[in-house]
Amino acid sequence: MYTGELVVALLIVILSIIKPLAYRPVAQHYDLSFSALFTSMWTTLFIALSFPFLGKSFIAEIPLLLSAPQLILFGVSKGIVSWYSIKFSQAVNKQSTSSVVFFPFISLALASFTLNMFLGESLNLLQLAIIFLLGVLGFILWFFGMVKELSKDWKKYFIFAIVLNALCPVLDHVALRQMNWYSYFVLSNLTTLVICLCRRPKLLDFKRVFISRDVFVAGFFNTLREIVVISASVSILPVSLVNFSIRLAAPIVMVFSAIRYKESTVKSQLIFGIVALLLALPIIMAR
Repeated sequence: MYTGELVVALLIVILSIIKPLAYRPVAQHYDLSFSALFTSMWTTLFIALSFPFLGKSFIAEIPLLLSAPQLILFGVSKGIVSWYSIKFSQAVNKQSTSSVVFFPFISLALASFTLNMFLGESLNLLQLAIIFLLGVLGFILWFFGMVKELSKDWKKYFIFAIVLNALCPVLDHVALRQMNWYSYFVLSNLTTLVICLCRRPKLLDFKRVFISRDVFVAGFFNTLREIVVISASVSILPVSLVNFSIRLAAPIVMVFSAIRYKESTVKSQLIFGIVALLLALPIIMAR
């Protein structure tokens, strides 16, 4: 790996550590659906700034979208799933930041299993065994780890978050084989924003997106992370290494949560995080 690639990978790790920690105070002090509003508004800002450079790919895709409306439906579906995913992820984050960085490992396994069974992705026996072991690790987490400390309602949110986060890569897999990533990205985010607007947020909510310190920090760093991840995936790093860099943040966040928020113990958090990362590695590298 070249120095520039290493710097980008390290930046992805750092931003992936910051994101769940920055989103936690927003989850605790605002309505859960507000997170989808400020996330989609910040992402829309990124789209507006990037459109002069990337808009040609979206415009070139319009004839295809008009001739195959189901492609628009993929983008809309991703936007709907993203709205619910943000909401339920924040519901989990409100009580346990450790859980919000751990459940994506289970979602990854569920998505990989779904793609293998129904959408033609070919996983070997080792990778299928890894999926099973990640499920077992999630089961252990539920009964003996951090999830047992969540309230009954928040345990439901944990399950919803797992399923919704598994749906995202499944939709991505299907859609990105038929349309370019920027068009898909624009359609999905605009759909999330429209859902937020249909809920009739107050004028104060719009102001908070940019004047509230907690919200500004969360929105800024999440958008910066999206820019870096997308740029790296398109032209700098293999997608597998991008995904690995994102997941590498989980053990660090879990240890920090144990120290800062008293979520379980440092030892157990480190064990859960590292084991999940090692188990997920063969799946990540296959994608």
